[in-house]
Amino acid sequence: MKKQILMMMSFLFVMWACSEKEMPEEKGIGYLALNIGSNMSLKSGVTVEDFTLRITTGNGTEVLKERIGDLPSQIALTADNYTVEAYSVAFTDPKFETPCYSGSTAATIVAGETTETSLVCSQSNAGIKIIWSDEFADNYQTYQAEARCTSGYLTYSADESRTGYFPAGNVSLKISADGQTLNGGTLALSAKDLVTVTLRPKMSPSGSLSIDILVDETVNERAVEIIVEPDEESAENSETNPYFIAGAISKQGETGVWVVGYIVGSKPSSGWDFISGTWQATNLILADAATETDYTKCIPVELPTGSIRTNLNLTDHPELLHRKIVVKGSLENYYSRPGLRSITTYSIK
Repeated sequence: MKKQILMMMSFLFVMWACSEKEMPEEKGIGYLALNIGSNMSLKSGVTVEDFTLRITTGNGTEVLKERIGDLPSQIALTADNYTVEAYSVAFTDPKFETPCYSGSTAATIVAGETTETSLVCSQSNAGIKIIWSDEFADNYQTYQAEARCTSGYLTYSADESRTGYFPAGNVSLKISADGQTLNGGTLALSAKDLVTVTLRPKMSPSGSLSIDILVDETVNERAVEIIVEPDEESAENSETNPYFIAGAISKQGETGVWVVGYIVGSKPSSGWDFISGTWQATNLILADAATETDYTKCIPVELPTGSIRTNLNLTDHPELLHRKIVVKGSLENYYSRPGLRSITTYSIK
């Protein structure tokens, strides 16, 4: 019996020793400050704020996947090597009016330090626009084109004016007109290509159909930059690690917390005043960006009577518009919106 107990104790000791040996060492936390831009002219309705940011470790483990507009400018990460990827839309199959912008870069995070890196997103797919010449309408009742790649196809009807987008690679064309079908050849597409294909029928004496194909290829470029907002979850809230406005909106009910933001206006009895020179002295509007005018991304801040109101109100200090401030108070409803009240102290950055 004693021998069995001794063996069991030895076994537990070995297991404990192995567990201690295999326990991963705490790597610490560092921060990623990421600038994201696009070298393409973004299609109307596409904004970098709506891109998805995806961060993976060296072994491919996904640690973050969020909309860029919802992220802070400093992202807290465990010290390690990462791949940082941004993309406008997950694109695999051909789709109309769906340009895709993407890019990736490597980043090494060091504990206690902020790593700055830039990520340029370029259009990663290619577009095909088909124009039917007047001769088609003059000679045929029905006609259409099919553009096919390895992952799918799109059908361009006679009245289709949209641009179809395909993964970079080869796209084959097939044209049908009044029951006749013709192979229109293959287009080799590169990322960023916008190919306009003009189709014109050429009638032979026998009445069979042939096609003239004219191709115009262009690339559009425009630079766009965005700074995302800091991660208030990375450490305990303090004057040096305050909540940003997006976080303050989600943390209503907390008291005695620090909040940082840009002064973008004041709140009248109704509406939101971002541009008027007639400001309210009793409150401020704070936002994560100095140019923000979307009230849903702002919080109203009550200025208590006394030195805080005297020193911070825009009526007496219009020069404070678009200045960054850090204030300490309670996150509670104000003007029927998530707000900040009971301010006890502040600093102007």
